[in-house]
Amino acid sequence: MIYEIAVCDDDKVFLASFRQMLEEALSARSAAYNLAFFNDPSALTEEMDQGRKFDLMFLDIYYDKEKGIRFAKSLREKNDQTDIIFMTALTDYAVESYDAAPLHYLLKPIDPKKLNDALSRFLEKNSPQKLHFMTTRGHLCTPVSDIIFIEIYGHEIVIHLANGSKETCVGTLKGLEPLLPELTFVRPHRSYLVNLEHISEITRYQIRLSTNDLVPVSKNLYNNILSSFINYANQSSISF
Repeated sequence: MIYEIAVCDDDKVFLASFRQMLEEALSARSAAYNLAFFNDPSALTEEMDQGRKFDLMFLDIYYDKEKGIRFAKSLREKNDQTDIIFMTALTDYAVESYDAAPLHYLLKPIDPKKLNDALSRFLEKNSPQKLHFMTTRGHLCTPVSDIIFIEIYGHEIVIHLANGSKETCVGTLKGLEPLLPELTFVRPHRSYLVNLEHISEITRYQIRLSTNDLVPVSKNLYNNILSSFINYANQSSISF
């Protein structure tokens, strides 16, 4: 996963030093990221209005004639759930910023250890969920997002992964289904479990996946599967 991170502060000298500190902290964690820097919230707003989405924002809590809190609250009013870390040389705004639901606060000058603590909190919250399987080749630990779909042949479960490989284990889909995130996987057919993240298209009566694989949809399940896919797509567009 590549994290999209915005940093907004009107102090250009601070931005330069913070950029180096942040890049070092992210690289030490082997995190993939894109950074964008802004001198005021209006520039950040303009970028977002053009369709840019962020996973994390570092916001100066107070700008010349404007509070970063106000900008953060405006995001929450739009149901934007981007994680926010406030940066400030003052502690007077902690109570006022409560409604903006920040993930963390950093006091200037930024302590590298405190920055690492804040990043740990963000990454723990947003790291891809992983699933564990005992396959015919041994233990498999894989991010949920890497699973395209799962199918069954007799008593063998075949897990199709994003890199094109397949893993096989013994069991039943009925036994496996409760172990999967219920809002991420759907069962369109008795022989298949599908990751909603990888659905490209649903037609009567089949699903086209991001790999162009086709999975059948039982007629009596079609409406439920379509509804689940629409709900998932809407929630994804709101959250990120």
